[in-house]
Formats: sequence, structure tokens, C-alpha cells
Amino acid sequence: MSAPVQLTDVRKVYGTGPGAVTALGGVTHGFAEGSFTAVMGPSGSGKSTLLHCAAGLDSPSSGSVHLAGQSLAGLDETALTELRREHVAFVFQSFNLMPALTVRQNVVLPLTLAGKAPDEAWVSSVIARVGLAERVGHRPSELSGGQQQRVAIARALAGRAAITFADEPTGALDTVTALEVLALLRDQSRALGQTIVMVTHDPVAASYADRVVFLVDGHLVSESDHPTAESVAAELAHLSLSSATT
Repeated sequence: MSAPVQLTDVRKVYGTGPGAVTALGGVTHGFAEGSFTAVMGPSGSGKSTLLHCAAGLDSPSSGSVHLAGQSLAGLDETALTELRREHVAFVFQSFNLMPALTVRQNVVLPLTLAGKAPDEAWVSSVIARVGLAERVGHRPSELSGGQQQRVAIARALAGRAAITFADEPTGALDTVTALEVLALLRDQSRALGQTIVMVTHDPVAASYADRVVFLVDGHLVSESDHPTAESVAAELAHLSLSSATT
């Protein structure tokens, strides 16, 4: 069985001529079903570009991407939107909440748009787990930045999507809430077989993943199974030093 997220020789180049910048230099990697993978590397290593190409939010310059068993090559925006709506959830640094909707309405919005009835008990459980049980009737303007990020995380988890892409999902959260959210993501992966791809700069966040893959200058250079915060921090320091001296 092919991986739910598969990149094969993916290159992404911005610009042309002497000023062209290679963000991804031929990445091949599969993210297995039920896996929780952290993507890490020095600043400018191509982490977010990899995530955007894997999710069909950006097109590679060459190579192929398969998402939920479907090749993204040649799909128009409507087809991409339908594919993501059916199989994918997102947690990005921009919260993308609807200002006129309450917390609960924002959380179930993707399900509503897909014509699916939410599992009310599960939705309530997710909202409680991210610490917003007392805020379900509030609108985004009545919430702090960290609370808005928690709404975005709950929204991603509520639909039990097969694949979740997360870009620095705990960056705006306090330590206690961040650890609770990371545990929730890990539980989702293990209990429901959900594939989670998380870009993060935080070794503690990465330690909740099953595997960490490290990027440098658009290339996958190493991987680590069963990561700890200490082992991840040491590898990042090594890669940053190596990158600075080459």
C-alpha cells in the first residue's frame, strides 16, 4: 500500500536565472499511514515549502506528489479543494477563523462545508482538551491569539481527517496547553491511524512524534526514530553548525 503522503524527487525553484532559489532539491519521502512525523531543520531549509507541496497548496517545479492515493499532477484548484476537504486537515500559523462564527461553529465548519454531520460528543471532547470548553460561544475577536490557535487545532481534529498538516501548531500556546495539544495529536495518530506531518522548530514538540526528518538546504539529510528532546536538539545544533561552515 502506498503512503498517504508520498513525495518523489520533488524540486521547488523560485525565480529564474542567476537569482533562482532552490527551496527543495529533489526530496523523496513517504509519510506512512498512522505516522506522526516532525519536519525540522535550520531556518530556510525548506520545511514549510515541503509541507505546502505535500498538501497541494503549492506545485513542485518537478517531481511528483501523491496525496491520499491521488496524484496531484494536473488537478485544477476545484479538484484539489475537494481532495483536501475529503481527506486533509490543516493547522497553520495563520488561524483562518471566520470572525462571525463562534468557537464551536468554527470548529465544525469544515464538516459543515463537506455536508457531514459532526460527532457532537467528539467535538465537545476536542474543544475541552484544548481548553476552550468555557469559550464555545465566543467569537475570534473575543479570544487571545493563543486561544484562536487552539480553535484552529480543534477544527483540524474534529473531523478525524486521514491526514493532518501542521505548521508550528504550538507556537502561540503556553507550555501546558502546547503539551496537551501535542499529546492529543499523538493520540489521534495512534488510535485512529491518522497521518500527521508537523513542521516545528521546537525539540520538545518534535519529541512527541514517532519520527523526525531533518532538512538542510532543501535536502533530507537525516532521520530519527523514537526522538527525544535532547537528541533532536543535538542533531539540530550539528546540522546548523555544518550548514554554517559549508
